[in-house]
Amino acid sequence: MTEKQRWQVTLFLRLFKETALQQFVFAERDTTLATVATLGITLKQAQECVLGICETDYYRGPFTDQSPRGGEYWEFGVSVDGREVFVKLKVDTVNAVAVCFSFHFPDSPMVYPFRRGKGEK
Repeated sequence: MTEKQRWQVTLFLRLFKETALQQFVFAERDTTLATVATLGITLKQAQECVLGICETDYYRGPFTDQSPRGGEYWEFGVSVDGREVFVKLKVDTVNAVAVCFSFHFPDSPMVYPFRRGKGEK
């Protein structure tokens, strides 16, 4: 894993959001559904949170996707009603779909390399 430069994160997010205009999906994971329920939001509202991610929300990556589909995924964090949420994203370029693999409370502290201060977005 290597930390990317800000412009690389910007390019990934641009590709992700443009792809999401065509097709966006959440991977079917119990942790995502449990987190959405705990936050008291809908999947549509969770999708809006994901699509609102910016460069300063970058946490780490990209990582190589070890599944047969290949590609890479990136990790971010967002604040939803004051609670930090870990988000793992991938653009499946073969099928032209933006995928959110993870949307759950973090398992460990997250550090955002492009944030200068705690509250900066």
